[in-house]
Amino acid sequence: MSLYELVFIARQEVSPVRAKELAKKINEFVSSKGGKVKKEEYWGFKNLSYQIKKSRKGHYLFFILDATESAIHDLGSQIKLTQDIIRHMFIKIKEKDFDKNPTEMLKESEEDKV
Repeated sequence: MSLYELVFIARQEVSPVRAKELAKKINEFVSSKGGKVKKEEYWGFKNLSYQIKKSRKGHYLFFILDATESAIHDLGSQIKLTQDIIRHMFIKIKEKDFDKNPTEMLKESEEDKV
């Protein structure tokens, strides 16, 4: 199994609770395929750089997944069928690049709340 980063953006009409439900579904899907989620972060409701499918804002979620290539391919297919997700991106990473500490984006979203 390999490590992958997944970032997806949920539509602006989606509530934060629904965005976290989408994250839970991804957790369940990866687990059902024999993988596991090593890290999950909700980065918040942010402006998009450009309009995507009539949305100017979106809910950003980040994952580090430990799964097989076929499980990632299947997950990508499932994400494409989900209308609440307007963009997603997988990046394969090396084990040495995995960091358990919060990402900079999470730190920024925490600062925005204060």
